[in-house]
Amino acid sequence: MSIKVYEHQDLTMNARVTADGTIKMPFIGSVKVSGMTAEEISEHLMNQYVEEEYLVNPQINVFIDEYRSRKANILGQVSTPGQYEIDEDTSIMVLVTMASGFTRRAYKKSAQVIRLVDGQKEILEEIDMGEKVIPGDIIVIQESFF
Repeated sequence: MSIKVYEHQDLTMNARVTADGTIKMPFIGSVKVSGMTAEEISEHLMNQYVEEEYLVNPQINVFIDEYRSRKANILGQVSTPGQYEIDEDTSIMVLVTMASGFTRRAYKKSAQVIRLVDGQKEILEEIDMGEKVIPGDIIVIQESFF
């Protein structure tokens, strides 16, 4: 995101939201911005600079340059394997539906999930189809042996 503080070029900057939903700003440090609109972030930063007594009546404009995509992959026994956009309510079954459903050979009771946990890939076996999908997940629908 681009942050412009009028009349204070030294505070104008580009910032990237960290994994914990914060940005680092000069003088006021880490500021939680996840879930906020650009306008709400502007308002929040203005209040922070005033409360910390660094600026009087600051004018701050925030522009979101790019949004981090929320995508997951589904592979294996689905009709259209690939990468799909998800939200916080997307379950494995919803992702299967996005991938045009199961193939005839699919094992339909559970899935394998490959997930990045603390920087390491973990393979989670026999995960319920109602389990929520998180960004970056790779869902594998196995073949049924019956």
